[in-house]
Amino acid sequence: MYNMVQSLPTVSVSPLHKVLPPNSNTKTCAPAISNTPRVPEFNSIFELNQVLAHVVKTGTPFSVLPLSHVASLCALTPSFSDAQKIFMHVHQPEIFLWNSCLRDFAESDSPFNAILLFHQLRLHNVSPDSFTCSFVLKACLQILDVFHGRIIHAYIEKLGLQCNLFLQNMLVHLYASCGNINDARQLFDKMLQRDAVTWNIMITQLVKRGDVESAYELFSQMPERNVRRPVSVFCAVDPDGGQKIVAEP
Repeated sequence: MYNMVQSLPTVSVSPLHKVLPPNSNTKTCAPAISNTPRVPEFNSIFELNQVLAHVVKTGTPFSVLPLSHVASLCALTPSFSDAQKIFMHVHQPEIFLWNSCLRDFAESDSPFNAILLFHQLRLHNVSPDSFTCSFVLKACLQILDVFHGRIIHAYIEKLGLQCNLFLQNMLVHLYASCGNINDARQLFDKMLQRDAVTWNIMITQLVKRGDVESAYELFSQMPERNVRRPVSVFCAVDPDGGQKIVAEP
């Protein structure tokens, strides 16, 4: 455990005393959970290194650290590998912690950070799972990044997740939203399982591109035994500049 900290920048532990809770001679009765060691808050890599030095010096288990916060701080920095070393000492899958960070990035104002973190995971041989793929695909949808979407598609194939309907729907949505309607339709046609979301994505995207005939044809193929067919309205601009409306219950 000491060897792990040696890879971190050397810092002085003494400043940490200023933020640690002062010792108290007052004895109080408290539940057993209150005996859990507390660590100071940290909001930078420098502060994290101070806390790590304190944890190792006092023999405090690494599990008391807010691991998701550690992941978010180190995700896009050279300290990524240091976070990995911390995660080796806790009984929690490493990918779970990085997925939490990916989700936060994908839902933030800077979704491309999720894609950058995905590259970090690949460089450090962290195996992705279905949640990893879903969060990165969400980021790709946010910024209409079909290039990285194709990379995630390849990983989905590699991981054998072709039967994951949620991921397949996201891919169809991404391809169609990025203007690759043929790729979306090709994937749609290959899917062994579809739900109402799958059909609605494909039909809606065809309508948006003015291909009302293909949209209506696809709508008519929706299996009644599997999909509840709502009233649908298709709108498309005809060659004369008018609007063509087709509706069927």
